[in-house]
Amino acid sequence: MNEETFAPDKDLRILLKTLGIVPHDLYVYEMAFTHSSRNGMNRVSHEDYERLEFLGDSVIGLVTAELCFARHPEMEQGELSMLKAQFIRTDSESHYALLMHFDEYIRVGTSFLLPIKEATHVLEDVFESFIGALYLDQGREYTYRFVRQIYEKDIAEAEVLEDGNPKSNLQEAMQAEKKEAVTYKTLSEEGPAHARSYTCGVYFEGTELGRGSGSSKQLAEVAAAKAALHALSLDADDAIFASADEASALLEKYDEDYGMKGN
Repeated sequence: MNEETFAPDKDLRILLKTLGIVPHDLYVYEMAFTHSSRNGMNRVSHEDYERLEFLGDSVIGLVTAELCFARHPEMEQGELSMLKAQFIRTDSESHYALLMHFDEYIRVGTSFLLPIKEATHVLEDVFESFIGALYLDQGREYTYRFVRQIYEKDIAEAEVLEDGNPKSNLQEAMQAEKKEAVTYKTLSEEGPAHARSYTCGVYFEGTELGRGSGSSKQLAEVAAAKAALHALSLDADDAIFASADEASALLEKYDEDYGMKGN
């Protein structure tokens, strides 16, 4: 892509009108649809979606957890965690972004060469940052209803996918923010040769994420990955409380700098 072929930005007000949203502050939505590669092109910094992504991710985590709990009383805690994980991973969130035509409005720099429809991580990020922008602009109750409408039917009709790959899902979750890989370590081996039991831990940047046991190292690693995914799911639910404080601070800043009047 070069500057001669760089497509002009589509007016975000068209998308917001389609979604039934009357914005108080258009700028926060423009940030939500701006990739960091655009900063270099415009010679600015921090005018992209990364901070909003943090906030939106927490809101989505809370709503999907509540929907899984409410719509599936037959499921135990572990199944609920796995079901929630199916809806907050990259392919799910990028799917919803495409359904709402977000790809047509994402703003990237001339150095960004990948077609947006193929950039699943960018679509996921923008989906989350858009929800973060909505939270700041429209308030908590409005955003809760909006996210619930996106997920409610799909979660109500969903089943836990038993053929999922916990190790791949964990790797994907951790690499969404950084490129480092998770590592596994055998912590213990017990029992006779014909009935060995292994315990493995899974680590990211030196921190243990979870541990599990099995009759082989592979099964123990899978159990450790499941434990880590479960712990990460719980952490995501807790993060909404920290995000609420973050949102209040951001609202004050936007009010002061841009005159935004939220609900």
